[in-house]
Amino acid sequence: MQVARRDWRAQKRDATRRRLTAAAFAVFEERGYDAVSVAEIAHAAGVSVPTFYAYFRTKEHVVLPDQDPLWIGDHFSRQPADLPLTERIRRGLRAMTDDLPPEVLAELLSRWSMVLASPALLLRAADRQHASTTVLGDQLGIDLTTSEGAADVVVVAACLTAATTAFMRWAATGGERVLGDLLDEAFAALRSI
Repeated sequence: MQVARRDWRAQKRDATRRRLTAAAFAVFEERGYDAVSVAEIAHAAGVSVPTFYAYFRTKEHVVLPDQDPLWIGDHFSRQPADLPLTERIRRGLRAMTDDLPPEVLAELLSRWSMVLASPALLLRAADRQHASTTVLGDQLGIDLTTSEGAADVVVVAACLTAATTAFMRWAATGGERVLGDLLDEAFAALRSI
């Protein structure tokens, strides 16, 4: 009986998060990201401002939410451990983007287009990239207490910077280029230095 109740609550939380996200994107599209307040997002979603903050730390987190470590781990665990670290990361990122359905890719393009247009979102992208370095390091089993682990974290951070660059180039082209191809180009540039 309690399991069903938890499932109902989880479904309700997911529905509220989706409603907040949809309302935010509707008002962002109508008025521009920087012109919209959290109160306006909450009003458009039919919830209170405290309810907004129960789901998102900031309006920047609506556009670029925290990464899902389980989803990341699933894609990276499929990569052969004997590959060089940079190649494992490239292949994991490519698998993540190649697995996205067209509607999710369209939403992702909208998100990264907003990032390009807003300094506050550029800061959030940098913050998210830093957090992703930690998540990915954990998923790859990197031990920061060793010299090798510290060097590996530098590699992970460089790879995620290359990935962020690929996402921003993708948004700058309006999605005309294949995201996976841009990731491959970014990693080729990384390998050339």
